[in-house]
Amino acid sequence: MSYPLYRRGTFAVIDGVSYPVSYANGDNYVRFADGDENRPTPYPRDSPVPVDLCERVFSVQVYASYRGHSVLVDGVDELGGARVMDAEWDGEWATINGFVQENRYEYYKHIDLRDLRDYYEKQSDLLFTRWRAAHFARPIDGHPFRGGWANGESAVVGGRPRSGILEIEDGRVTEVTTRAEYRGFPCEIAGISPDGSVGLYYVGVDQERAEADGFRPRDGRPAKTVHVYDLARYHEHHLDLQFERWRQSREFSTER
Repeated sequence: MSYPLYRRGTFAVIDGVSYPVSYANGDNYVRFADGDENRPTPYPRDSPVPVDLCERVFSVQVYASYRGHSVLVDGVDELGGARVMDAEWDGEWATINGFVQENRYEYYKHIDLRDLRDYYEKQSDLLFTRWRAAHFARPIDGHPFRGGWANGESAVVGGRPRSGILEIEDGRVTEVTTRAEYRGFPCEIAGISPDGSVGLYYVGVDQERAEADGFRPRDGRPAKTVHVYDLARYHEHHLDLQFERWRQSREFSTER
């Protein structure tokens, strides 16, 4: 039996339900596949849906840990198997662990889903730049950043960023952190203020490089305040709290 909540691709959330859609960056509409029987009923089947009517539009990639390494879960089958790709670009480790090289950099393996740990969705926010342009002006040179951290007040603008244990669309329960890149540094977003200030925690491994770029200790973590227009690859990290329960329920089953 496969994990029923596995998914990949592009989705739109409408009235609290997620639907697979197609979406071109910067477009004003999402589009459903021809003949999609699961399309929300208020919308004509032959017309696209305005993104302004969507609560979220995002793309999903699924990652997990396999033997201590990060892997991309490229697909699953009905028998509980998974096709995974080494996501750390470590050809030596991949070869030793039974992965097969399919092109110059990518190594794949078919495994049992039950062998995965720390299963999460990387949900790339496809409306982030649209939201950013609607809420913030570009920064003024020399203007200090004064916000980005809660400090007793909510540091959330228009529903972003999200964090904590949330029950999201379709009854999914996940532990959410919002992340982005700042000048190539992978970061967790602590908060966003109305002036565009963003509080960041560095989540990478090169502490010396982060310190050289101005990250300083805050709450025991390297931190920095930047502007929202300095961010790239804005996404949410959804640690799936239901996957581990499913995995444990199948742990001693002879049925895959």
